[in-house]
Amino acid sequence: MIFDGRAAAKKMEEDLITSGRLVGKSLLILQCDGSDKESTYVRLKREMGERLGVKVKVEVLRNKEEVEERLKKIEEDGVLVQLPILGAGREETEAILTAIPVEKDVDGLNARSDFKPAAVLAVLRLLKAAGVGLGRRIAVVGAEGMAGRRLMRDLGGAGYSCLGFDLGDNLKGLLVCDTIVSATGTVGLITPEMVREGVVAIDLGFPKGEFASAVAEKASFFTSVPGGVGPLTIVCLYQNLARA
Repeated sequence: MIFDGRAAAKKMEEDLITSGRLVGKSLLILQCDGSDKESTYVRLKREMGERLGVKVKVEVLRNKEEVEERLKKIEEDGVLVQLPILGAGREETEAILTAIPVEKDVDGLNARSDFKPAAVLAVLRLLKAAGVGLGRRIAVVGAEGMAGRRLMRDLGGAGYSCLGFDLGDNLKGLLVCDTIVSATGTVGLITPEMVREGVVAIDLGFPKGEFASAVAEKASFFTSVPGGVGPLTIVCLYQNLARA
């Protein structure tokens, strides 16, 4: 089956609105990717927040120093820094994310955050929807990346057995896994000959997918891009904000 992330996210939105837990909440989104206007993903996050009644403020900054300075004073209930950050390498990016107050880090990117990353929450929900039970072996492609490391840690902590892969590895090794989560940022990386029949394929790529579209023909559960994981990730962000 091809999972309809938009329909699932809409139901989760409706539940959040009904709960009233977001009434009066505020969210600051910082973007620093070299653009002078909000990105597509930031726009989608802002629009969902506005539908939920959240006061969303987007600030497009010019450099990483401005991001660092802005994080010193956060008045909103929650804050997220949209990645990538212009001019920031891996260590600099992690240092900036570590500066996010743990009680306001609703995207869960600070390693000490009070919240699980929104992407991890979305993947956990998808594993449940796909019927992937605890103890099952899950391949995480991009295991050394920022998202991949958190997936390895949190999925393992939830009781799953994780096998890590990265760019440059022999991805035919994915054939031993009946569930694959890909988070490398590489379009069309995983092709049909790399996966087994009936695979559960969860694609964190954006705006284009990391699984070739033909993988859907072999998969028992497939998240297309766009419209798969992305909408769930955004609504999971707002579930975290509801707890902030």
